[in-house]
Amino acid sequence: MVAGLGVAVLIVAIIALRNPHTDGVHAGQPTTTPSSSHGSTSSHPSPTTSSSRPTTSVSNSPSTPATDTKLPLVVLNNTTVQQLAQQAKARFEAGGWTVTSVGNLTNDIVSTCAYYDPAMPGSRAAVLTLQLQYPTIKRVEPKFAGLPAGPIVVVLTPDYSTN
Repeated sequence: MVAGLGVAVLIVAIIALRNPHTDGVHAGQPTTTPSSSHGSTSSHPSPTTSSSRPTTSVSNSPSTPATDTKLPLVVLNNTTVQQLAQQAKARFEAGGWTVTSVGNLTNDIVSTCAYYDPAMPGSRAAVLTLQLQYPTIKRVEPKFAGLPAGPIVVVLTPDYSTN
């Protein structure tokens, strides 16, 4: 029940972040798009309210992300598991994301985290969508100095699972 409530709160947060009344395209935003098709969201009037505001149905399956804004990822392996970043790259790309580079990182990161660039419009919403699609990403945080350039950097730690 608590997990369901957490998912519901996350979905509401994503919906709120997706509707800032902008067109979603900003100067300086990368134009790289994934090669697979984006998932769809459906809007329909809510039968339980008298408001005319539509509700959005969001799927958390790996092939159907909750948003059409998929920014490119950098994936870093912060474990001793060989080729983990490459495995994660294949998994993210299968889910429709573009991975621009992979590498290793040696840092004191406590759990698998997706870091977003707060200066990049839409990066926080995109990283929340990524986390919803891949719950093995335990945390979402703003980027810190020392991470490579890119709107989203995923750092894999020993708690990362490819299941």
